[in-house]
Amino acid sequence: MILKPIHDIRLADLDALVGVVAEGKTIEYKREMPGGTSAEKVKFLAAVSSLANTAGGDLLIGVPAKDGIPIAISGIAVPSIDDEKLRLEHLLADCIEPRIPRVEIEPIACGTGQHVLVIRVHRSWLAPHRVKLNDRFYGRNSAGKYPLDVSELRSAFVLSESAAEKIRNFRNERLIKITARETSIALHDGPVMVIHVIPFTTFAGVQTIDPVEAARNGKVLPQPIGRGVLGDQPQALVNLDGFATIARPSGGRTHGYVQLFRSGAIEAVTTVGIDDQKKCYLASTQFENSAISAIRNYLEFFSVIDTGLPIFVFLSFCGMTQCYLRVPESYRGSGYYDRGPLPVDTVALSEAMIDSEPADPPAAMRTSFNTIWNAYGYEKSDKYDDNGWWKGVG
Repeated sequence: MILKPIHDIRLADLDALVGVVAEGKTIEYKREMPGGTSAEKVKFLAAVSSLANTAGGDLLIGVPAKDGIPIAISGIAVPSIDDEKLRLEHLLADCIEPRIPRVEIEPIACGTGQHVLVIRVHRSWLAPHRVKLNDRFYGRNSAGKYPLDVSELRSAFVLSESAAEKIRNFRNERLIKITARETSIALHDGPVMVIHVIPFTTFAGVQTIDPVEAARNGKVLPQPIGRGVLGDQPQALVNLDGFATIARPSGGRTHGYVQLFRSGAIEAVTTVGIDDQKKCYLASTQFENSAISAIRNYLEFFSVIDTGLPIFVFLSFCGMTQCYLRVPESYRGSGYYDRGPLPVDTVALSEAMIDSEPADPPAAMRTSFNTIWNAYGYEKSDKYDDNGWWKGVG
């Protein structure tokens, strides 16, 4: 693998491979683009999926090799690089299952109209991926790609399942602590909305982050839910769990915070509304819009620090036995109407998964939002049109 961001790779970096860097676990060379035959497609798909199933790496098209060692940077000549990129992207999307979350393709000009296509495949945590054209799974070692055997397949599935289970257990344990108010940051009393955004890679034990360093150097800082509504600029602090930003506290407590854990997980918590009669309510005009804005912020942060995909997103509510859903006047003709309260204290909705770019949080969260409205007796969320497209208005 070329040790540079793909968009920073230049012809000189390719020239440095010639006669030196042999094919191996994280790099493979091909002289020509895959053609239209099934055999040519399978070779290409096997190379890409083997990288995704193992450690990730680069596939370089337009680089002839002898005994696995590149002998020249000849490039390929095609009428349209963009059309070829699109063809390869469609081939990967249609013929590998499950779809590989993160594949980047960068053309490198090498003179006289020729280009080398660098295909960077990131290690996938949806692995193992199967080539649908021949129903095989591939891995890689220092000698290149090979079909995975039964024991290797079993190990790959167990790794994926165990990491996902660790993520779900983390979320459940945190909800218990939040409900008991046993968090590092003191919250005001009352029901709360909770968002957990968790990169798969950090819980698979391969990637770790320093939350303080990530927050200090990142161009995007995780912000509390509804920061525009909460008003004042959140306060940043370092604590035992990692790094946090909190809405301006009063009486030693806050209405909202976002915690970046040392594991890489983000936990965002905000209290719901309380009116003058001390009645708790979930504002139907606000909670989904606030959640989507927050999730976009957290995904952007993870993109900046390059945690990779997939990313799990969980929406939860705690203390809901005394909480109503407050709907706008359009439902009743004037004022507002409170539906509820719910008969359960904790609502822990199933995870949504962000597994491709560009991310679409409203689409990923639609089922979760609909479920909350269902719990209060409504058919679906009013933030989506009849075709399921996000409107984002109350």
